[in-house]
Amino acid sequence: MKTGSLRARVTLTNLALLAVVLAAVVAAVTLAYRARLDGDLRNRLAAAGAAVEQASSPAALKFLAPDLALEGIATHASSGAAPPGGTGTHAPPSAKTASMIQTHGSLLILDETLRDGTRISFSASRASIDHAVTNLLLIELVVAAAALALATLLVLRVTRTALRPLSAVIETATRIANGDSKLRLKPSRTDTELGSLATAFDRMLDALETAIEESRASDAATRRFLADASHELRTPIAALQASVETLLREQPERPERDRLEAAIARDSERLGRLVNDLLGLARLEAHPNRTPTDLTSIARPLVEHAQARAPHATIVLGTDNDTTVYGDPDALERVLRNLIDNALAAIQPTGRIDVQVHRDNGYVEALIADDGPGVPEDQRQRIFERFVRLDPSKPGHGLGLAIARRIARQHDGDLVCEPSPNGANFTLRLPTEL
Repeated sequence: MKTGSLRARVTLTNLALLAVVLAAVVAAVTLAYRARLDGDLRNRLAAAGAAVEQASSPAALKFLAPDLALEGIATHASSGAAPPGGTGTHAPPSAKTASMIQTHGSLLILDETLRDGTRISFSASRASIDHAVTNLLLIELVVAAAALALATLLVLRVTRTALRPLSAVIETATRIANGDSKLRLKPSRTDTELGSLATAFDRMLDALETAIEESRASDAATRRFLADASHELRTPIAALQASVETLLREQPERPERDRLEAAIARDSERLGRLVNDLLGLARLEAHPNRTPTDLTSIARPLVEHAQARAPHATIVLGTDNDTTVYGDPDALERVLRNLIDNALAAIQPTGRIDVQVHRDNGYVEALIADDGPGVPEDQRQRIFERFVRLDPSKPGHGLGLAIARRIARQHDGDLVCEPSPNGANFTLRLPTEL
C-alpha cells in the first residue's frame, strides 16, 4: 500500500489540472486574438483595394493615401508599360485581373491593377500585431500565475477541510489504541465515501471487540473446564488408588477382597466414561463431516434399545416421511442417545417417553419428552453447562448435555429445554440444508 501524503497528491493533482486548463485558455485566447487582428488588417487592405478600384483613377490615391496611412497602410503607384512597337499612346482598357493578399515576411501586400494599366500596391506591417499579441500574452501569463497562486492557497485550505474527517479517524484510532475501546466514529451519513469508511471502521472495531470478548470467554471457559475436569478426575482416581493400595497392602480375605475388586472395577469404569466424555468434548472443536442423514433411522434403533432396557415403560416414536438433514451420523446419534438415556433415568419403571421427529419450515426437529420430575425453570440453561448435575446421586458427570448442545450448534442447529407442565421436554432442531 502506498503511503505518500494524500494532501500533497490531491494538491498537486488539482494544481496540475488547473495549470493545464490555464495553458489551454491562454493559448486559445492568444491565437484567437492574433487571428482577429490579422483578419482586421486583411480586411482593411481589401477595403483599400476596393476603394481604389471603385474610383478607377490613380488621382483618387491623393485623397485616399493619407487616410490609409493613418490605418498603417502604405500605397505605391506605377504606370503601366506601352505595348511593344507602339507609338507611345495608351493601350485600350483591358479587363481587370483578380488580386489577392500576399505575405512577404512580416508584410501583407495587395496589388491592384486599374483598367488604364496603373498598378497600385498596398502594404501593411504585422509588427503591430506581434507587439499587441506579445503584450496580451504577458498580461495573460501574469494573470495565470496570480490565479495559480491563489488557487494553491484555496486548494490547500479546501484539502485541509476535506481531509479533516480522516484526522478524526486517526485521532479516534489513537485513543482506542490507548485504551478507550468503546469510542466510535458514528458518522452522520453512511451514503458517502467518508461515511462508508467510518461505518466500516466502526464495524471492524465492533468485530474486534466481539472477538476479544469471545476469546476472553473461551479462555475463562477453558480454565474452568480444566479445573472442573481435574476435580472430576481426582475423585475416581483417588478412590481407585485407595482400593488398590488396600488390596496390595492388606491382602484381605474374601468377601472383603471381592468388595475391593468390585470397587476397583466400578471406579475404573467411571474413570473410563469420564475420560471418553472429555475426549469427546475436545473433539468437538473439529468441524463435523456432514452427509445426508435420516434422523428417523438413527432414532428408531435407539428407541427399540431403550424399550428393551425398560420393558414396562411406554416409549413412542412418531416421525414424518422425510427427516433427512446434513450432519455427522455418529455425532447426531450421540445426541439422541444422550437425550433418551436421560429420559430413561428420569422416569419411573412404568413411565412414558415420547420421541417425535418431524419437519418444520426448513428444519427437522426431534422432540424427546418424558413424564419424570422435569427440570426447574431456573435450571433450564444451567443444565447445558459442563459438569452440572441436578441429581448428584445418579450416574454421570454432567458432560452429556454440554456435548449434545455443542454438536447441535456445530450443525447450525440448537438443543433447548422447552417449558413443560409435566416432565422434561428437549428439542433438537437441525437445518435440512447446508
